[in-house]
Amino acid sequence: MNNQDVSTRSQLYWNTLLKIPGQVVSFGISIIVARILVPHDFGIMGIAMMLIGYTNLFTDFGFGAAIIQKRIENKRTLNSIFTVNLAVSLLLAALFFLSSGYIAGFFKSPECKNVIKVLSAVFVITSFSAVPSAMLRRDMNFRTLSLINLSSSLLMSLITLVLALNSLGYWALVFGQLIPSMLMTAVLCYKVRWVPAVAYDHSAMKGIFNFGIWNFTKGQLGFIAQHTDKFIIGKSLGATSLGFYDKAMGLASMPVNSFTMNINSVLFSSFSANKEDKYLLQTHFKKGLSLISFINFPIYIGLIVIAPYFVYSLLGDKWSPMILPFQIILIGYIIKTFGGLMASLNVGIGNYKKHTIRFSIALVVFIFSCFVLLTLNITGIALSFLIFSIVEMYMLMDLAIKSIGLLWKDVVSAIYPGVAASALMLLITSLTSHFIFLDYSITNMLIITMAGTLSYCLYILIDKSTLTQEFKELMMRDIKNFLSKVKSLSVES
Repeated sequence: MNNQDVSTRSQLYWNTLLKIPGQVVSFGISIIVARILVPHDFGIMGIAMMLIGYTNLFTDFGFGAAIIQKRIENKRTLNSIFTVNLAVSLLLAALFFLSSGYIAGFFKSPECKNVIKVLSAVFVITSFSAVPSAMLRRDMNFRTLSLINLSSSLLMSLITLVLALNSLGYWALVFGQLIPSMLMTAVLCYKVRWVPAVAYDHSAMKGIFNFGIWNFTKGQLGFIAQHTDKFIIGKSLGATSLGFYDKAMGLASMPVNSFTMNINSVLFSSFSANKEDKYLLQTHFKKGLSLISFINFPIYIGLIVIAPYFVYSLLGDKWSPMILPFQIILIGYIIKTFGGLMASLNVGIGNYKKHTIRFSIALVVFIFSCFVLLTLNITGIALSFLIFSIVEMYMLMDLAIKSIGLLWKDVVSAIYPGVAASALMLLITSLTSHFIFLDYSITNMLIITMAGTLSYCLYILIDKSTLTQEFKELMMRDIKNFLSKVKSLSVES
C-alpha cells in the first residue's frame, strides 16, 4: 500500500479519534452550563465572539495556509510572518478596546462593553500561536497538535463549568475562552521550539503575499458568512434571540468541529504536498468524501430526529424556541459538511482565487436571503443558512471535481453508502419517534438513538458495495495493526 496513503490515514486517526474523549466531556459539560446559564448570557458572548472571531483572520492574515502549502521552513520568513501578524493584532486589540462602548451601544447590550475589552487580549495571544500551529500542520505532526487541542478543550470546559457554578454568568464563558488560549499558545511555542522574534524581510515575504491576500480575502468572506446571521439577529431581534440561535448553531457545528475540520486539516497538508499527483488527489478526495459521509450523515440525521427530545430533556423548557431553527440548521450542515474538504483541495492545489470568487457569490445569496426572511425571526435566518449551504456546496464542489478530473457521478458514488445507511437510520428513528416513544424524555431519546445506531451499523455490516467493503477492510487492518503494536509494547515492557 502507498506509504503516503498510510501516513495520511495515520494522521487522520490522531487528529480525530484522539479528540473524541475531549469532545464527549466538553459536550456533557456544555449541557450542564446551558442549564445553569440563560439564553441571554450566550447572546452576550455571541455578540462579543462575532468581533473576537476576527482574531483568526487578522492575526494570521492568510499566512498560516501559506506556511503549509508552500512548505516554509526559513526562520526569517517565519519571523516576518509573525511580525506582520503581531502588528495587526496590537492595532486591532487597541481598536476594539477603545470602541467597546460604541459597539455595546450599537447592539443595545451594555454588558458587552467590558466583555469586549477583556476578550480583545485574545488578538495578541493568537498572533503568537498562528505560526507554531501552522508549523505542526506543515510537518503533519497532528499527534502533538491534537494532544494540545484536547487539553485546551478540556480545560476550557472545566473552567467554564466552575465559574458558572459560582454564579459568574456570561463571565464564565469569557474566561473559559481566555485562559486556555493563553496556556495553549505557550505550549505550542515550546513544542516546536520556536522563539518568536520581531523581524521583517520584505524579499522573503513577497513570494507569499499574493497567496496570503487571497486566503485573507477568503477568511474575511468566511467570517461574514459565519456571522452575518448572528449580526442581523443581535441587532434586529436582541441578545435573547441570538442566544437561542447561537446555541443551535453551536450544537449543530460540533460534529464538523469535532471530526470534519480535523479530517480536512490533515487532507489539506496531503493535498498541498501532492498537488502535482492527480491520481493521488482523486483518491484522497474520494476517500475524504466517503469518510465524511460515513461519519457526519448519521450524526446529523439522528440529531434532526431527536432534537425535541434533546432540548426538552437536557437543556430544559427555556430553550424550546430553538428546536425548529435547530433542525433546519442541521439539514444545512448535512450539505455544508463537505465545504471544508472542498476548500482543502482547492486551496491546497493553488486554486484559491476561483474558490474565493465562487464562495463570494454564495455569500451574496446568503446575505440577501437573511434580509428577505428576517420576518420569520430566527427560523427565517435558519432557512437562509440552508439556502446558503446548498448554493455553496454546488459551486465549490463543481470547481473541486473539475480541477482534478472527476465527475458528479464520482461524488455520488463516493457518498452513496453513507447516504443509504443514513436513509435507513432516518426511517427507523422517525417511525419509533412518531408512533412509539412520544414522550420527550431522556430514556426515549436514548432508545431512539440506539435504534438508529443499530440500524446504521447493520446496514454497513451487510452492505456488499466495493466502497463499503474497502472501508471495513481498512478499518479492520488498522485496528489489528494497532493491537499488534500495543501487544509488542507490553511484551517489551
